[in-house]
Amino acid sequence: MSRRLSLLLLALAALLLLALGLGLGSGMLGRGREAAPGELTHHRWSGPVDFDDSELDAPPSFDVLPLSTAARLVESRFSGKLIAARLIPPTPAEFEQGVELVHELRLLTPKRDVLFIRLDAKTGRFLEVAGAGLTKARKRKGD
Repeated sequence: MSRRLSLLLLALAALLLLALGLGLGSGMLGRGREAAPGELTHHRWSGPVDFDDSELDAPPSFDVLPLSTAARLVESRFSGKLIAARLIPPTPAEFEQGVELVHELRLLTPKRDVLFIRLDAKTGRFLEVAGAGLTKARKRKGD
């Protein structure tokens, strides 16, 4: 019986040391140490950010532009069929400009090219449009 107890205690001690070594506690980095003030760490969504990233974890403080509205904005500027859409966090550069969420859409043009389009999910502002055939897919006024 004492041998089983010894093995159990040894296993628990090993698990405790492993947990401390991996830094599973609050505010710990993966190397088992606290982040220094001002030190950059990688946020699970958008890459390097200041260590105090609690504002990124909070829900948005605005009404998100509905996907149907985002799709209408895209279809009013470009010819094609919407083939994919998702709501994602902004890149660090977009976040610095005040963007909190991004609608990322893919549009299949009549020439079978794919356009990648990013919209601010709060305002509907176009952040980026990329892809082959962009100029040909662009609607002109009066189309």
